[in-house]
This record gives sequence, C-alpha cells and structure tokens, in this order.
Amino acid sequence: PHVSKKQARRMDRYVQLGVAATLEAVEHAQLNITAENAENIAVIVSSGIGGIITLSEQISVLDSKGPSRISPFLVPMMLPDMASGQISMLLGAKGPNFATVSACSSGADSIGVALDLIRSGRTEIALAGGSEAAICPIGIAGFNSCKALSRRNAEPHKASRPFDADRDGFVMGEGGAVLVLETMESAINRGITP
Repeated sequence: PHVSKKQARRMDRYVQLGVAATLEAVEHAQLNITAENAENIAVIVSSGIGGIITLSEQISVLDSKGPSRISPFLVPMMLPDMASGQISMLLGAKGPNFATVSACSSGADSIGVALDLIRSGRTEIALAGGSEAAICPIGIAGFNSCKALSRRNAEPHKASRPFDADRDGFVMGEGGAVLVLETMESAINRGITP
C-alpha cells in the first residue's frame, strides 16, 4: 500500500520492506520533509544481503532464456544500498544517504552511524535502520549449508531460541525496522514529543 505497483516491481522485497518501515516511522514521528529541511535529513537504511531474491530470479532467467532477457533493473534492485536510495528518492530527503553492510548487524550499525552524523552536526534528522528479505531457495540453501539454521523442524515453535544453551541455529525471517533520530532541538522546533 505504500508504493505503486510499478514502483514495487522495480524494488526487491527487502527494499519494499525498508520503504514500508520508513514510511511508518516518518508518519509516527510526524515528520514532514520539505524543500527547507530536505538537505538536513539523512537516510541510512541497510541490508546485510541486499536483493538476493532479485539476483536469484535473474540467474534463473539467464540460465533459461539467455543474457538478453536479464532485467535492466537487476543491478539497482540487488544493491545493498538501494533501500536507502529508494527511500531518499521517494521522500525527497537530500542529506547523507548510504548503507552500512556488516552482515547481521547492518541495521544496528546504521543507527550508530546515523547517531554519529547527528552528533557531528552533519545532519539534524536521520532515518536509520535496516531491512532484509533472504527467504528464497538460494538464501535458505546458503545458510543451511553453513549450518547456521536451526534443525528443530519437528518442533518449529521451539526452533528460535537464541539465548538458550541448547540452541542450534537461527530461523530465517524477513522484515524492516527504521527509526527517526533527531536532535532534541529539532524535536522541540517541530513541536513533537520524542
């Protein structure tokens, strides 16, 4: 519901999840991006893997139909910084824009980088977080091959137990989470309660 069908077709699922999370965060924070504040709003939304679903689909196209049938959107859809880029274009945010890529901590690292940008005075407001969508055959096979996934398939309700001494791997999931970070002065000037 957040983007048109045409826009969604040009976004990998991880980008769609990042866009949805960002739009919800912006609405919740009552943030209105205008020509006056656009240069002061950073977007640091990351992904550890990026568009693996798109890449996987396009490898199948290459194998079955040849290189001339590859989507011209393959590269922009698979890059790990495209959530950040698409969000900036959609909202008109013109401050610093990039993604940290640090595996499972990419989204958390984005929040730390955004905080540093605010503390350094390079920006007043930052949209920061991460999104991931790697549930596809190659994503599951890759994590399974390196024995990172839980093997508790007979008891799925007991499979995800990251802090248990008997844990045996993680359970794949997907989603997006984005925060609106800003200086206290910015929040006061906007008349909102953090």
